Amino acid sequence: MGVYKIPQLETFPKGFPRLACFLDSDDCFMVYKRFGIVFSRLLLNKQDEIRQLEEELHAMDCTDAAGDGETYLMSRNEDVKRDPTSIPWSQTTPQTRPEILQKLESKILEYSELLLKANQLKALEKPSARDYRSVIHYMENDGGQVYEDEMSWIYDKEDLVSLRPGREHAWLDGMLERLLKVCRCRLVR
Repeated sequence: MGVYKIPQLETFPKGFPRLACFLDSDDCFMVYKRFGIVFSRLLLNKQDEIRQLEEELHAMDCTDAAGDGETYLMSRNEDVKRDPTSIPWSQTTPQTRPEILQKLESKILEYSELLLKANQLKALEKPSARDYRSVIHYMENDGGQVYEDEMSWIYDKEDLVSLRPGREHAWLDGMLERLLKVCRCRLVR
């Protein structure tokens, strides 16, 4: 039977290795940046790419409906077999309808995945004030000696999330911790 090994913080080199060990040492310390604004920018960018493709598709449809291209609107097979050089919009938009639809599919799937990931991150809870103070205290004082500009993420408190599962007993943990500190218990020192 193997021996259960617990990682010792002191055995990790200073810097990101030690900080990673600390953050992983307790569920309370699993605090990370959500990058909410970055997700919003990426979503807005994808959304606009989709909007442009959607407008191109609509313009193609309207051009075919106004001209003699209704056959291509009524049959996907005919549209796929269509000679690209005979397309009335080919000078302004050098793409066929199936190519636009293929691009739309790719973009919409990327957008949907990003949207769902952003939603999942947004649903994570913020760290409790006590957990946040513990992590920031470690990083500023005992910490892994990470360069100041590379630990600036910890000060963006509104964009932080906790991976701590369920916080239904967080109040009890905090109360017990304060009680032990007041009693100056050797376990806490």
